[in-house]
Amino acid sequence: MNKNLELLAPVGSMEALRAAVQNGANAVYLGGKVFSARASANNFDYDELRQAVEYAHIRDCKVFVTVNTLIKQSEMKDFIDYIRYLYSISVDALILQDIGMAKKIKELFPDFELHASTQMAAHSLNDVLYLESIGFKRVVLARELNVDEIKKITDQCQADIEIFVHGALCVSYSGQCYMSSVLGTRSGNRGRCAQPCRQKYRLYNSQEDKYEDLDGDYLLSPRDLNTIEDIGRIIETNVLSLKIEGRMKRPEYVATVVSSYRDAILNYIENGKSGISDKTLEDLYVIFNRKFTRGYLLGETGGDIMNSSKPNNRGLYIGKVQAYNSRSKRLKIRLEASLKKGDGLSIGGGTVGRIIHGKDIRTIGHPGESVEIDYIGNIKPGSKVFKTSDGQLLDRMKKTFEPGQEYVKIPLFMELDLDVGQAPRLKLWDDRGNIVTLEGDCLVEEAIKVAISQEKATKQLSKLGNTPYYLESINCNIEGNVSIPISSLNTLRRLAIEEISKQRVVIKERFYDRPNKQVDVKQEGPLGRIENQEDKSRFNVSCQNLDQLRVCLEYEIGDIYYRDIESLGQAMDLCRQAGRDIYFYMPRIIRNDEERIYRALLNLDEEAKKNLRGFRLSSYGQIGWVKDKFPDKIIMIAPWLNVINDLSLDYYISIGAKRVCMSQEVSLNQLRGMDKLYGQGCETEYVVYGSNEMMISEYCPMGVLTKDCKKNKRDALCNKSIYYLESNEGHRYRLSQSLECRTTIYSDEIVNLVEDLDSLSFLGIENNDIVFNFEDQEEVKSVLRAFIQGHKEELDRLSRTYNTGNLYKEMD
Repeated sequence: MNKNLELLAPVGSMEALRAAVQNGANAVYLGGKVFSARASANNFDYDELRQAVEYAHIRDCKVFVTVNTLIKQSEMKDFIDYIRYLYSISVDALILQDIGMAKKIKELFPDFELHASTQMAAHSLNDVLYLESIGFKRVVLARELNVDEIKKITDQCQADIEIFVHGALCVSYSGQCYMSSVLGTRSGNRGRCAQPCRQKYRLYNSQEDKYEDLDGDYLLSPRDLNTIEDIGRIIETNVLSLKIEGRMKRPEYVATVVSSYRDAILNYIENGKSGISDKTLEDLYVIFNRKFTRGYLLGETGGDIMNSSKPNNRGLYIGKVQAYNSRSKRLKIRLEASLKKGDGLSIGGGTVGRIIHGKDIRTIGHPGESVEIDYIGNIKPGSKVFKTSDGQLLDRMKKTFEPGQEYVKIPLFMELDLDVGQAPRLKLWDDRGNIVTLEGDCLVEEAIKVAISQEKATKQLSKLGNTPYYLESINCNIEGNVSIPISSLNTLRRLAIEEISKQRVVIKERFYDRPNKQVDVKQEGPLGRIENQEDKSRFNVSCQNLDQLRVCLEYEIGDIYYRDIESLGQAMDLCRQAGRDIYFYMPRIIRNDEERIYRALLNLDEEAKKNLRGFRLSSYGQIGWVKDKFPDKIIMIAPWLNVINDLSLDYYISIGAKRVCMSQEVSLNQLRGMDKLYGQGCETEYVVYGSNEMMISEYCPMGVLTKDCKKNKRDALCNKSIYYLESNEGHRYRLSQSLECRTTIYSDEIVNLVEDLDSLSFLGIENNDIVFNFEDQEEVKSVLRAFIQGHKEELDRLSRTYNTGNLYKEMD
């Protein structure tokens, strides 16, 4: 168990901040009006951010600010100015996604604590070790990891580890979902996800030309995570921070969830068990759930993770409809849980008014009773009824964060000196080393009648009222019979409290002169061609199998990015015979226990290793692994590392990458603003053909929905990729599955930039990535003829639907 265990709460407003702090959060995370991965939350303006830090720090709560979006080139100066402000107001740490911004912040503010956002998709020990090595103090792990994997990570790293324990789940690995931007303009990597995963889909079987008959329409909608009953197992992984999701949730949600988890944590620490009551569980169900799951974190998979029936709040099941009387407009319900006046129900109709039991009118109905409520509508007997809000719960929670109420109290210590002829002196300190010493503005006099006693002085100085403090101890040094106005003691106490509060807000070890330093982040460099670069576009090809590779080798192409580890040896032989360079294209996800790929690479014989030119890398951990195991090999950066600005490009130049493929979400307009696309020691690349990989997920719709298979029960059918998700608009998104039962969802349209190569070349991007996934040999030939030989009509012959991806589409 980590002795500094932290409960981290989501905050979308000042009310939610009070709710989190007053109910026991050790830290909160919140976003400003800009650069936040929950752009649709209320968020905080500059003054509110300062107020939030002051409020939280006084009450011993840390504040982490989310700046976990990709930063456009045009935003970099404003971004750094914003970071400078956050530094100046004593924000405790930044939660980041953009690697270039992280590097720049480390240069400008080396003592500013950085946390690697879950958007960085850290899913292995290798990822954590690499992020730790480049300056991240904390890593927020991918939600897909389980407690055993997490324990292995905490045992072998120095970085603080943070994991989600409650709230909404993404069906995709965070930071690796492009579905929202592919289907529209709202990017999840920019904090503006349109949540296409919460929409309706049908599962289409292309082999049998039919739709699968499934229970529910929301095939990509996960349940909400709830781990409170197993909090002990999670605590024993030695993670530092337990994170609650929900910056867009109301304050009552924050209060309910934080207080529930705080009680569970304290019970486990004190008694060795979480001690969760039925009432606590009911409160969590009522306040918000999409059905609950214990998640990948605690070993659940497949259908146990998903809720295909409803994508929004489900509530607490309380019973079934017995009858509806349309004349009296009364609904009869057989209760299996309590129902109270003021509750809201899933069947609509506002909040519950009177509750009728026989001839009695009540404010509450109990389990086992049949009660009637006033109701206007049409509902069938047998329908399940869920409580979606609880009036008493909301009222109870609101009281915990009413303005002026203080339930979190910080101990203070005082020493008072009163001596005739001297100014009264009050020394006050806290348990964090902050000290205040004040003198009064009048002299202590000898008492004529009644001298002030130690008890009287103590009583007066103890009146801390509704401040966030209480007096732990006081030492009153009173020399002789002295007199001092009570108002003077009150003034000393008030001024001392104000001063200690100011000290508690500030992070003292920071270098506050540093933020005033003006830094130009543009860093313009001379424009020019890469040395020895041919004066024409270069076509590199991503291949999925040997059949595709054989066709590619018949054409004048550049480098080969080969993706199948099982046939890599044969692929290297073919490329060696053809005199072509081959790079192994690492998959996006390689978990701790998935050594298949790493083991195969390490087991290559020495001759084979010579034929492997290098690696195209898709995650941060792969960078560290390759540099350690294959230090002489060339490194290429795949688009999944989300480069959209000069500073990120700078970072990969600094680690020796030969080529960087820009993010598939970056537009031509954004590329125009970059100064380092060529001539800076690193080649750049753009995907010019291929099906967009919109999402990568541990969830396998094919297996779960069609044959109820469990994890690792892959069969021959899985390799055929015959299933599609079909949207309400009739668009079909193909599904494919890896050997690890990991699913990739592809767009229904293919990116085709054959007409746009000159625009890219003009900007200095002369490496073009042609990506083959499902294409057969004839289709590969047609695509290569179109791009390399200029036979553009070949693409029309394929009868595919094309688009230009994000090249002319600005992501929000």
